[in-house]
Amino acid sequence: MADGQLEALLAELARLRDDDGARREVLDRASFSMLHRPALGGQVVARICAAEENAPELEPLAELLGSALDAARMASENRKKRGDAFLRAVTDAVELAAGQDRLPPFHRMLIASAWARNGLPAPAALEIPAADIEASGLAPGMRNRAEAEAMLDDLFRNLIEQSAGDALALHAALAETFPAMPADMRAYVISLSAERPEPILAKLCCFWLLDRDAAIRAAAARALADRAVDGALSAELAGKMVVLRNWMPRDEARAKVDQAVKLAMRSGLTAGAAPKPWTLRSILATLPDGGGAQSIMMALQSGGSRKVAMLLLKQDHGVKDAYTIPCNSASEQKALVQRIRQETGAASVPATWIEGALSSALADGLAAGLPPAPGLIEVAELCGLDLLRPEAVPTETLIANLPATERILSLSAQARGRLINASEGWWDRHEIVQSWFEESDPAHEVLEGTRSSRGVEAALWRWLDTRRDYWARVVARAADVLSAAGDPDADSFTATAMALLDGRDLKKIPVMLDVHEQTIEAWVFDDPDTDQGATLDEWVGEAEPKSPKPERKGELARLLKGAAITADWIDGFLMAVTLAPKMIAPNRWLPEILGSAVASLTPDSIQRFADLILMRANACVDHASAPAEFATAMSGRSKMAMRDWAAGFSYACGHFRASWPAKSTAPDDRAMMNRVSDAMSTGFSAAEVKTLSQWIAARHARNMGA
Repeated sequence: MADGQLEALLAELARLRDDDGARREVLDRASFSMLHRPALGGQVVARICAAEENAPELEPLAELLGSALDAARMASENRKKRGDAFLRAVTDAVELAAGQDRLPPFHRMLIASAWARNGLPAPAALEIPAADIEASGLAPGMRNRAEAEAMLDDLFRNLIEQSAGDALALHAALAETFPAMPADMRAYVISLSAERPEPILAKLCCFWLLDRDAAIRAAAARALADRAVDGALSAELAGKMVVLRNWMPRDEARAKVDQAVKLAMRSGLTAGAAPKPWTLRSILATLPDGGGAQSIMMALQSGGSRKVAMLLLKQDHGVKDAYTIPCNSASEQKALVQRIRQETGAASVPATWIEGALSSALADGLAAGLPPAPGLIEVAELCGLDLLRPEAVPTETLIANLPATERILSLSAQARGRLINASEGWWDRHEIVQSWFEESDPAHEVLEGTRSSRGVEAALWRWLDTRRDYWARVVARAADVLSAAGDPDADSFTATAMALLDGRDLKKIPVMLDVHEQTIEAWVFDDPDTDQGATLDEWVGEAEPKSPKPERKGELARLLKGAAITADWIDGFLMAVTLAPKMIAPNRWLPEILGSAVASLTPDSIQRFADLILMRANACVDHASAPAEFATAMSGRSKMAMRDWAAGFSYACGHFRASWPAKSTAPDDRAMMNRVSDAMSTGFSAAEVKTLSQWIAARHARNMGA
């Protein structure tokens, strides 16, 4: 993304100002590219620093930085070094700008808000120097308490008005400014707000107790402990702190909260009555994705007021996000819930399910030293989860507690095997399974350390074997949702989770074949220069060398002498790739051919071999839409060559099974694939060649949307 590309990107964002979906796609692509080239993040920071406060490009630049920071955070959580590398690069750029005095207060606050919105600890260099604060009039001298309190009065009054009395919105507004404040000013703001009587500010202090920044948690806890010493802690606030201490890591902040609660209890203060919870109209939960992230949506009502509460849980990270969306009417709420259901494939679960899921997620986060998202306080209050406590649930216990486990244990090995084999169809019925793959650096390093397609596959199977507990937990959490929803696939998910922990050969667990294949596909496409939307036709057109010499009779066969495959096998393989309903990227199928032929090739013949494969791929695309030409070519083969063609076709269908999903294959497709499989032994009769050519043309036409 050179300067010209950055200008083009900014122009594209400006053009799509009113199209949120299209803007999101542009930002996602740009963020992906920036993570692979961290220096680009530094360029964006430099452009922000060089822009005037009212410059039109400042908003899209800040949006681009925020999107890239979000991508970097997710990459870092998924154990990808490029996430940390990008964060280091942009931090270095901020420090350089600060050192060169190119970061005025406005720009510091703008950049700091991008870090805060994405839950990242901001660079210390973004703190506004005290001299700049004094000069800008942002705040009076910290020694002048009267002026400071007057300033905070105005600040809180304005922010409360802007947030319409919503404590969580007030917290978000302040959280975006905190990284630009000096540490002593942050503590001062927290301390003064804790002394104020407004109920919304009491809630704000509770939110700060769950901040990801340990220093902010400690400042809030000290302020509340001081209130307890003065006897100024309300019963309601003391009651909340009794619950919140269980959600906090064991550190200074929690110790201070315990001290405050003890002081309050000694003074005779009892926890106030919890507010009446809202009515839960419905709860939707998704299955966890490949990164272990799971969304929960709850439709709530209190009189004429309606909200939708949103939660995001992530394996090894706990409760990542929690917030509510107000709805103006029942119809608006219903439409929102329906849209969420359609977009996520979420299932309806009973209210009894939610507490267990949240308790486990709380413990999961605390095991990593992470408190839950502050918004959980509000969601728990609305849903009546006043006694929510973390409860660590090991994978073995999670599986043992699933409703179907005891019954499945009593089944025969054959019956359990059938349930496990049913995981072959999950990909079609539960779309989120398409996100089940490994994308961490350790997984990719395993793949990059091999030189052949067979080596890649074997290395990945060995790696996945070390990840049994992770995938068993993902599958078990999915089984938990499906069991609660009464979905008939719950037994299959339960049996598969059990098999993963029991040590069953991963190659005999169909869904792990999907994980294996999709991991390789994700690795191949983990390149910003790869055209992820290219079809085989387009790839052949772009990759075909200029004016290659036509293939001489028997030339490919001579190059393959001594190899495990033949030219006819390659033709069958390429035809299956051409016809697959779900496009198979060239970077996935080409290594299969090269890996089988490389032993028979010399350094001088590899390029010519690649030329011939490209020409054959091009011919397959042509034959797929010309049944007469295909029939003529196939009829000219010997029975042995037909059997080889069928073997190559069947191998590709089986190896890239996920690219032939059940929802995209008709009975005639499956019948023909079975006939081709039989032809590995018998070849094709003249009538069968004609039928095969007609089917190929029809299958290709369906793929093309004809």
